[in-house]
Amino acid sequence: MFVKSTRKLLSCIAVHVIVLSASAAVYNPPNASDFSGTTASGLLWSAVATGTALPIRTSAVSSFNGLPGAVVYFNTVTGQLQVDPKGYDLNAVIITYTTGIVNIASSTPGPFTYGSFTNVNAYSPSSGTPRVFPAVQSVSGLTPTTFASRVGETIGAPLSPSLTSVGDPGNIASSGNSGFWNMGWSFPLDLVSSGSLSSMDISNFKTIGQNSNANANILGYGLGFSTFQYGINGVVGTQVGAVIPVAVVPEPSTYALLGAASLAIGAISRRRGSRR
Repeated sequence: MFVKSTRKLLSCIAVHVIVLSASAAVYNPPNASDFSGTTASGLLWSAVATGTALPIRTSAVSSFNGLPGAVVYFNTVTGQLQVDPKGYDLNAVIITYTTGIVNIASSTPGPFTYGSFTNVNAYSPSSGTPRVFPAVQSVSGLTPTTFASRVGETIGAPLSPSLTSVGDPGNIASSGNSGFWNMGWSFPLDLVSSGSLSSMDISNFKTIGQNSNANANILGYGLGFSTFQYGINGVVGTQVGAVIPVAVVPEPSTYALLGAASLAIGAISRRRGSRR
């Protein structure tokens, strides 16, 4: 009876853990309390997170000019990366992590890992387990970048596939019929290698080749440091946004479930040992 009850408990725990794993990639933006400290230039990270510090810049006459820009959140505890488009229709998102200052190549060392989900296999299905990038309407054009030092995607026909707006919450990042990236997106929890996390420095997220952009060194780490590159449909020019460190510890319930599983496994082992 004890073993049956314990097995039943383990089954329930397994279901909960699977659910947690499946929902881990659903966009979950940090709270204001999750930001702490200042940038090298003295700006509060909480203020940078609003997008106002690195606003949209365009050489053309545009109503977008000066509006709060998109941002990326980097969880320094778990390594998770999240994109916050701030509601704009993004047509490109490029995140680069490198200790160098020149453009990277596919062989450049970096913290990003993909398993078998590289190139077109990195697109998520519309439902089921999410992969690296949001689900697309159909595969065409340029493939996403899945380098160890860069993760990036161009969005929208004719150059690249358009995103789909139909699917599970953790698999899509487009609303309406735009086909562009306009919803928050969480990259997989294991995109950043656990072995790399402890040595990662926020300033090594870099935008290469955009040193003349007015946003390039507002944060004070150096030209293009602690930034990522993106584009907005209908806005002239490449945009430079902030990569913002946050420290959010996983929910206590996750630890509780894993702890309960360990206790239950131990109980089964002890029970079997006593029978012998």
